[in-house]
Amino acid sequence: MKKRIALLIAAIIAVSGFAGCSGNNPAQESSAGSATSTVSGTAADEASSEGSAQETTSQESPQQPTSSAPESSAVSSETSAKESKPQSSAVSSETSQKESKPQSSGDSSKSEASKEETASSAQPSKASDETSKQQSEAQTSQESKASQPAQTSTQPKPQPQQSSQPEESSKASQVSQDPQPQVSQPETSTPDAPKEDYDIGGIALYNELFSLENNVTVDISMDKSEIDKLQADYLKYTAKDDNKKSEIYRKANVTIKVGSKSYTIDEVGVRLKGNQSIEPFYANNGKPNIGSFKLSFDETFDDKDEYGSSAKIWTDDSARKARKKRTFATLNEMDVKWNICYDNTNIREIYATKLFESAGVLVQKIGLSQLKINGNNYGLVKIYEVVDNNFLEKRLPEAALGGDLYKCMWSECSNSGSRTGRWRGATYKSDNSYGIQQNSKGIKFNFNLKTNKKTSNHSSLKNFLNVINKSNVTKSELEKVLDVDYYAAFMAASYFAGDPDDIRNNYNNHYVYFRKDTGKAIFIVYDNDRTLGITVGLNKNCATRNPYSSYAATQGSQENPLISKTISHQATPELLYIREKFADQLKKLSQTEMLKSDADFNKMYNLAKSNYESIITPYTRFENQEQDFRFSLDGKEGGGDKENMSFEQFRSQIMETYRTSTP
Repeated sequence: MKKRIALLIAAIIAVSGFAGCSGNNPAQESSAGSATSTVSGTAADEASSEGSAQETTSQESPQQPTSSAPESSAVSSETSAKESKPQSSAVSSETSQKESKPQSSGDSSKSEASKEETASSAQPSKASDETSKQQSEAQTSQESKASQPAQTSTQPKPQPQQSSQPEESSKASQVSQDPQPQVSQPETSTPDAPKEDYDIGGIALYNELFSLENNVTVDISMDKSEIDKLQADYLKYTAKDDNKKSEIYRKANVTIKVGSKSYTIDEVGVRLKGNQSIEPFYANNGKPNIGSFKLSFDETFDDKDEYGSSAKIWTDDSARKARKKRTFATLNEMDVKWNICYDNTNIREIYATKLFESAGVLVQKIGLSQLKINGNNYGLVKIYEVVDNNFLEKRLPEAALGGDLYKCMWSECSNSGSRTGRWRGATYKSDNSYGIQQNSKGIKFNFNLKTNKKTSNHSSLKNFLNVINKSNVTKSELEKVLDVDYYAAFMAASYFAGDPDDIRNNYNNHYVYFRKDTGKAIFIVYDNDRTLGITVGLNKNCATRNPYSSYAATQGSQENPLISKTISHQATPELLYIREKFADQLKKLSQTEMLKSDADFNKMYNLAKSNYESIITPYTRFENQEQDFRFSLDGKEGGGDKENMSFEQFRSQIMETYRTSTP
């Protein structure tokens, strides 16, 4: 009992520490040797023919997965039941009190089961469950006295750090780059309730995965027949119509190494990713391309419309249900993208996420990783958290969940899905399109619904568009549909990020979410790969633009009525108070160390360089590769529209522009 309490306290202390851009001390990581442990005791384990995922702790290189993709279902080894969703304070001041969710019914058994290295002792006693419950309730009571409501919060709501791993490796699961508020989860389920969630690693692994302190490798092992299917999917859809792309996942075994631990997951879905940037696996001459991929950890491969006669047949329904709930580090999906904009610092997009987080804005986690495919080194890539329900659950209180989430982008489709031939971005005008995207049919909308696909009538979005497009919208009308304080912070952080391909400058690359509790819109940052001086391909320098400008960097006159009526030179008298809030947020960010000097940026750069410089050169020169991959702070890559600014140049220039700008 004393040992469990000590581990719990150690985990809380480790999670609450703040280490700035460079994360926690790498010395905290465990040198657990080469111990291997597997924990079963879930519904998926009962279907033994469906296989399992294995976690290995080792200082050696990760075990290479085989090239075959057996039809099996993987579950976590040391944390086989999915940990409860973490909770944090609300984004809006209206709902800022932290809330807690009950743990899943399997959580109480994990801390006891994981002390053993075999599944034989995975069943907990009721006494241990009661003790765990008492500890959790006591911790919750203590924290509630110390916690203070906050206006904004961007940190994922942490799960309790359970002693679900062997003692010798418990420290490794505590590594976190970002500060996490201490939150305890009350146990509300009965000890004998069936386990229903299946997560590999939990929130502790989530923090480790996106920490630059840890070396990460994503190793995809894929049969040639499955790679050939990826290539055929591209030729069938995108090669014939660049507005289409395949939604079919192909099978692979994936080993993800985080620090000294490796996790092998069977039957992960893999498909090519990208809109304008999507590339076939092979060029026309048969040579390999470097490309981006989406990994799906819960794909079942049994859709007959997609897989035809090769669709997987599940003989055990419980195993299929387990697969549908399988996550890795709390993620259903993970994006893997190559450095298409040739940012030689390799960390600007990651640094930008820290800038948004410092402003209290919701933004996806991004990390670095080596990519291997069938043992070949594909060099350095970025890994991304996907913006979905899991993303929202980590960051918003319970009452705010369940609203409509839209991905905002360019489209030529009307609301019926018919293609009009007229391309336009998400300008937030009344005639923007909205619906559910169908990639294989080339049906894309300005507002692509990502949640509530079977129930939403788009009423929140339609009402929002109607209000902001009114000629004389009032303060009270706007505040009923928009979280004004959050919006001011979002636009201020977007200005200093300087992305020419965002909500303001190209009506692109963001999400809008309508909170269930208030009905108000908040915005989520996405796809900032042209930020902080990365201008390659667009050649637009946002560092010289007045923050109150009535123009969009890549589009000329500002079409977005929300921006033009609130923060631009055209702001209406009724809404000038929002521009004042925007100015206050600009001032606050301008005084942060992230923008006052290059020190934090250089610290993050040096950490990334020390961890990944040895693998940044791929095993071959890819057919679609235009420049070499390297680490450099200068930002130069050939001049013209292939040239990026250095971060130092960008930061100095945008700070000077800000200081000399007036509303």
